Amino acid sequence: MTTKDCIYLGLIALAALVFYCHGFFSGVNRSRRIYESLLGSPEPAEDDPWTSADVSPRGATLPPRLPPTRGPELHGDFGNN
Repeated sequence: MTTKDCIYLGLIALAALVFYCHGFFSGVNRSRRIYESLLGSPEPAEDDPWTSADVSPRGATLPPRLPPTRGPELHGDFGNN
């Protein structure tokens, strides 16, 4: 392999690592927010940038987002088969 091929493979591997880490940490932060809202965390951290999305532009706090609950069966409208 030439030097150019090694550079391109390195860039592809670096991009894959960045996207993987971004998705992983997004899932961690979302799970943390959901479980904190379910367990009734007393106050969010002041320096936490993720809690700023839970405040409306007028300053009123929005209700916590709960995960969707599903029953034992899934119902859907699939039309005529």
